[in-house]
Amino acid sequence: METVEIQRLVYASTFNLGRIDSAPVALRDILSASRRNNSRDGITGYLIFDGETFLQILEGPKAAVEATAARIEADKRHRAMSVLGFRPSSDRLFPNWSMAGYLRSPTHQEVFARHGFAGKIDRSTLSEHRVVSMAVELSNVAV
Repeated sequence: METVEIQRLVYASTFNLGRIDSAPVALRDILSASRRNNSRDGITGYLIFDGETFLQILEGPKAAVEATAARIEADKRHRAMSVLGFRPSSDRLFPNWSMAGYLRSPTHQEVFARHGFAGKIDRSTLSEHRVVSMAVELSNVAV
């Protein structure tokens, strides 16, 4: 049996508010489409959304991750996509989710604060490690 090397892509993008004016609706729509597409393509991952900034982790075969990233970059709900990391991984961090997500709420502000995001997410301070560690912690409260 041939094994497929898993790639992990971590990126940030900005919500294009002009298309949809509701953060919960945007997250619901994105998660619905992502779950359908990612199940088909062997992608797993996690999406964090604070109403303005998307932070996402995609895991899967390299070609599928690249195709998914290209689809996201072309999606009108996203703009200013920047890759924080794209590397091989020995395992998946989110193996049971074609895509899970979290919409920032006051309930879990301490998680954001622990990872340096007490206020608004400052994209200039983002790193692959900070996004991944926050997603792993938030994955216990995924939607």
